[in-house]
Parts: sequence; C-alpha cells; structure tokens
Amino acid sequence: MKEAINSSWKAVMDNRHNPLRHLDLASQHYLMQVLGWMWSMVFSLSFLSIYQFGYVWMAHLLVFGGAAMTVAVFRNAESRQAERLQPVRELSSASRCVWQLDREA
Repeated sequence: MKEAINSSWKAVMDNRHNPLRHLDLASQHYLMQVLGWMWSMVFSLSFLSIYQFGYVWMAHLLVFGGAAMTVAVFRNAESRQAERLQPVRELSSASRCVWQLDREA
C-alpha cells in the first residue's frame, strides 16, 4: 500500500517521473502552477466554497512559489559551486606563474 501511494505521488508531483519530464524546467513549473490553480478551483467548487477560493488560491500560490524559489536558490548555489570547481581554461600557458625554488635561490 505504501509503495502504491509513493509511486502515485511520484507520477504526479515528481518532475523526473511525471509526463512533463520531457519539457524544460520553466515549462514544467508553469504547467504545474496552472494545474495547481485548476485543482484548487475544482476543490473549492466541489465543496461549494467559492467565497473562500481567493484564500485557497493565495495559499497555493504561496506554497508553490516558495517551493519554486527554494529550488531556484539551491540550483543556483549548485551551479556556482560547479563553476568554482572547474579549472580556468581561458588563461594561456604564458600567463601561468611557476615558482621554481632551485633557480630563484
């Protein structure tokens, strides 16, 4: 039962497993936002709480927006770390400083 719930969750919410995985990240995010708003409307209307829809919509916007902001910050930090770890290839060999102690002493 637990595995069925876990695989169902991944099929919908995990961008590595759902059908949107073939799109770029920005398109995935946009479509998941639209689907989230659509489902908040569906649930609001199904419980006849159209007067509360604004609150539900704002809550979805805050949660998904906060999650997207967190993912963006984490990926930015990862890419900056990867850039720091790569050697600098734009310098020519003539500009390298080599310290040769036996010749300078």
